Amino acid sequence: MDQNRELDHLFEQYRMAVPDPEAGANFMPELWRKIEARQSFLLRVKKLTQVFVAAAAAICLLLGIVLQAPVSSSGPQVSGNYADVLARSNPTENLTAIGIRVDYTEPNNGTALNGR
Repeated sequence: MDQNRELDHLFEQYRMAVPDPEAGANFMPELWRKIEARQSFLLRVKKLTQVFVAAAAAICLLLGIVLQAPVSSSGPQVSGNYADVLARSNPTENLTAIGIRVDYTEPNNGTALNGR
């Protein structure tokens, strides 16, 4: 029963701190105005969010199309992997000049250093 008295005392303090709203002639219209103002704000936020999502999707689509389109440049085109590009840029004649001997008798056609 002690808990009931504490709870009653708490409710009494709450009633004193927060008075009942007066139910005047403008109570319901004012309440609906507040509700509609909150809904209006949320509707604006929702629409703004939808615009941002649509813009982000359009940008992603545009970037995807741009990245898939072939790029024409006047410079040299590089094709192949890293080892192919290095082999084309360093012919065997140039390697011999710097001390690297190419031995084509090896099964993998690799290079070997002088002295091996």
